[in-house]
Amino acid sequence: HGSRITSHCSRCVMVGQDAGLPPIWVILGPPGSGKGTYASLLASRFGVLHLSTGDLARGAAKEPGHEELRRLMDAGELLPDSMIVVLLRERLNSLAGTSTAAGVTAVLLDGFPRSLPQAQLLHEDLQPVSLAIRIHLSDKHILAKIAGRHVCEKCGRGYNTVDVKDPEEGVYMPPMLPKASPSPSSSSALICDCGGALVRRGDDGQEVAELRLKKHHSSEGPVAEFFRRRGVLLEHNVRRGVEDLDDLAVRIRAFLKERSSAEQHGASSL
Repeated sequence: HGSRITSHCSRCVMVGQDAGLPPIWVILGPPGSGKGTYASLLASRFGVLHLSTGDLARGAAKEPGHEELRRLMDAGELLPDSMIVVLLRERLNSLAGTSTAAGVTAVLLDGFPRSLPQAQLLHEDLQPVSLAIRIHLSDKHILAKIAGRHVCEKCGRGYNTVDVKDPEEGVYMPPMLPKASPSPSSSSALICDCGGALVRRGDDGQEVAELRLKKHHSSEGPVAEFFRRRGVLLEHNVRRGVEDLDDLAVRIRAFLKERSSAEQHGASSL
């Protein structure tokens, strides 16, 4: 088994690094934990290309040659793991040797892998992951923040009216409100900075959120363990939402530096 992975990995290195592809990072965490927001901010901070597999699939479905993908998405069916990997390979290969790739230090995948088979497929058939960031936030805080999600009818900007204060877990996440808004407890209607009215997001029902969390918890453990065994897992406990970013960025840099030193040491001892 070890030799099989090694042979796959050497092929991945040839396809990826020799073709000028940046390393692959992934971000794991429950739906509603803010991992998409973290991914977007980390992408900006590190010069990383943030790739949402959902956005990638929706974009590819509009292009010729992806009729089967379009059929599956129109039917609301889940995409086969192998199809997602093909889409990722197409996107990564399109970066190779381009000016976009030259300015990108890594590609950060958001939304994939969600299961152990997906993690194995990514590792063996595409390219080994060099950093897996796992976001932790209690379900009760996720459900509270989901209940507070609002979006502007006019410009689409997102806000959150819930103020999480949990001294026991050390979690303090203030509301994200328009600049000129009244307090979230006010009876006045919330108005976006652009002047549009704020409304609850349509996909944020409590029952749907609870089902998504249950499904996530049943599958994420083996994925995290897969990356932990490969020495690439970095765990982050959410404390203040996006205000955690500076601390998380420092930890990521230290983690990558330590891994790089370990790899250089291992190579020099061969």
